[in-house]
Amino acid sequence: MREENENYIGEDNTTEIVKRYEEKLSQSKSIFFDVFEFENIIDFYLSDDNHSRTRQAIDIAERIYPNSPEIQIKKAEYYFVKGEFNNSLSLLEYLEKFDSQNYELYFLKAQVCFELGETQKSIESFDRAIAIGTDDTIELLHRVSSFYLESDEINLALRYLLKSYQIDKTSLAVLFDLGYCYERNNALDKSIRYYNEYLDINPFSASAWYNLGIVYTKLGRFDEALEAYDYCIAVEPNYSSAYHNKGNTLASIERYEEAVKVFADLSELETDNPRVFALLGECYEKTDRLDLALDAYNKSIVIDPEYAEGYYGIGIVMAARQKLDISLNFIKRAIALDPEQYDFWLGIGRVHYDMNNIPEAINAYREATTLNPNEPDAYLALAEVLLYQEKFQEVETLVDELGNKFDSNASIKVINAAALYLSHHQKEALEMLRDAKRIDPTSIDDFFSLVSIVNDDDFVDSVKSL
Repeated sequence: MREENENYIGEDNTTEIVKRYEEKLSQSKSIFFDVFEFENIIDFYLSDDNHSRTRQAIDIAERIYPNSPEIQIKKAEYYFVKGEFNNSLSLLEYLEKFDSQNYELYFLKAQVCFELGETQKSIESFDRAIAIGTDDTIELLHRVSSFYLESDEINLALRYLLKSYQIDKTSLAVLFDLGYCYERNNALDKSIRYYNEYLDINPFSASAWYNLGIVYTKLGRFDEALEAYDYCIAVEPNYSSAYHNKGNTLASIERYEEAVKVFADLSELETDNPRVFALLGECYEKTDRLDLALDAYNKSIVIDPEYAEGYYGIGIVMAARQKLDISLNFIKRAIALDPEQYDFWLGIGRVHYDMNNIPEAINAYREATTLNPNEPDAYLALAEVLLYQEKFQEVETLVDELGNKFDSNASIKVINAAALYLSHHQKEALEMLRDAKRIDPTSIDDFFSLVSIVNDDDFVDSVKSL
């Protein structure tokens, strides 16, 4: 941490100095402050993004202290903040000739070089700053890693964090950032290691437990993720993001009853968040409590009448109750509000199909495949509709267009096999079913649920022997 020294001026004193400075300006009085006071005045205006006042203070300070390297470095910082990187670098390189032991000069130069795309020079300048710095080395290294982290240069941030870690393995700031950086790099086991080292020292950090929960979720270690979110909530009961993640994790592993409890608790923390009520409604829907689901979805659109997910949820509940006309109207409203939502088009396609609006269903499924070409559900639904419409060639064309995109999806192969069989290509159908069975042995049953085979015992025997 930064140590106070004889030249350090606290925040309250800085405010007082700026006040006196501005009074003298307004009264056109003679202005005199020492160099350190001017540094703080300039810093005050820089932090306030007041470029005109910053430049004015620099000009006044330069007139009083024309040879002050401290004021010149502030001028270079002013250029940097304004985005005048070449001006900043030119001034810093000039100052470097006379003040080569000023580590703050090299810190600023490193940042300027980075912004100019000269990464190696940036690293060299930071390394120089650390080598000559008189402050705590851990702090200097962490300043560098923080800069690179904020610039989204994760590997460079890790380089300096690991140097810090070798010096002091108990620095909480370093341990936390190591956990975060390794998570960003998808080195999740390392991320867990450093978050756990952090928590060994400070077990009452809600943010560390929360981040650890995210890492466990990414690894599919859901029980450990849920435990981490529980610790986070125990430390900080109003940590709403932990409730969100815990509820979503429970829903993703189909533990909907538990998810309901979490989202209900969250709804008391975020009473004006329509998404919370939509998530609660979805969990009620999954547990066949449609009245409660409808109530939750309605609350979401009362909070925000433009919240598309709420209208879609109501549409799905109405479809489950076989009130298809009402369902269609609500899903259309959702699409009008958010026409880029894949799920909405998939949902309206299903409702159109149930209403026997086949052309509309096909169009909806095609729109869904356009919005999210990497999800198989819309392709499956489209292929199934085409199959039932006896458009066997269109099914085969669709599957051919997909190529190897969903080569591990047994359901697509089963539908294709059904189209092939029904268009009298039994040999090709058998080959497709053989591929499907390798992926999922139960897929053969799915085939027989799609195709009614009459007077073709040889084919049935061939399928059973696959």
